Amino acid sequence: MKKLLVAIAALGLTTSAALAQAPEFASVDTDGNGTISMEEGAAAGLEWTEDDFKAADANADGSLSEDEYKAAM
Repeated sequence: MKKLLVAIAALGLTTSAALAQAPEFASVDTDGNGTISMEEGAAAGLEWTEDDFKAADANADGSLSEDEYKAAM
């Protein structure tokens, strides 16, 4: 049980560090159209799979709004 709690705590620290390093929406939205494409995210160094992107794309329009991006990060 103690090992499980330590693993969960470590995961939380890793997640928090990743969130702190997430680039601002405007810096990822390089074409300035108010949304982020999978390609823009990849160019910004975001390590997400197509499945990750689709899961974040709540309205399934093929891009992430600022709200969708923030929720995913």
